[in-house]
Amino acid sequence: MSERLIDFLWKSEVARLPLEKRKLYEFVIRAEDALAEKAETADEFCKLLLDDSPVNAAMSHFQWPYEKVVFTIMKTEEELHQKVELRLKKVKWINYSRSINSKASNKNGEYLFLFIN
Repeated sequence: MSERLIDFLWKSEVARLPLEKRKLYEFVIRAEDALAEKAETADEFCKLLLDDSPVNAAMSHFQWPYEKVVFTIMKTEEELHQKVELRLKKVKWINYSRSINSKASNKNGEYLFLFIN
């Protein structure tokens, strides 16, 4: 399955999360992404995670205890994974390239339609 499709579905499911969960999840992911951009190696990234923990930042920002932040993030990721997997099973690719008038076609004369439920 396409990495772009999975990314699209993941973002779509994140957008559907309840506000509190979504804000926490996005806060932690942004913090992790910022650390990943700073790091040049996987080892450096791990060191940055320990030194500047996104979980600790979330604890401070949301005024939640450690256990609540970690539990909520873990459950949210599990929930997102399950929902994306379910949606991936429902995805249907239909190629209408031969059915469309050539004047309306792109350079290759192909169209691909993706229906997502």
